[in-house]
Amino acid sequence: MLSYPSGTFIPIAIATHGLLGLALGAVLVDRPVAGLVAGLFPDADFLLPAALEWPLVHRGLTHTLLLCGAAIATVAVVADRRTAGAVAAGYASHLLIDVTTPKGIPYLYPLVPERLHHDPGIAGHAPTVTLLLWVACLAMLAYSAVDGDGNVPVPDG
Repeated sequence: MLSYPSGTFIPIAIATHGLLGLALGAVLVDRPVAGLVAGLFPDADFLLPAALEWPLVHRGLTHTLLLCGAAIATVAVVADRRTAGAVAAGYASHLLIDVTTPKGIPYLYPLVPERLHHDPGIAGHAPTVTLLLWVACLAMLAYSAVDGDGNVPVPDG
């Protein structure tokens, strides 16, 4: 069975969220950076001081549909619909992966205090799933780089 080397789980998990957001933003709406930022945003709660309490902890407020919806609505108002689409894809992909972990997410907080956890038989951050997600993301990014005529643009120089 695959396992992560000591001390690498968190960086790999965060990189996976960012890569998936980047790929979805690129393929779905041609806004890869917005997808990347939104894929990473829920884990910004790692930057909060450890002395804070619920809901300002990891897998707290930033892992709710409330904050996801607020982020999408804010971007739709201050930017455009395509960028908001990338934010929706990146943020939602993060929540969907995390809902498959044993800790789950407080998806309907503050309305419902319980966490949502779905067990598909293998956790979303398992090494095998992570490897498959990375391969799929790289394939999506390669696809998004091909122009309408089937050519990959090559930089001059």
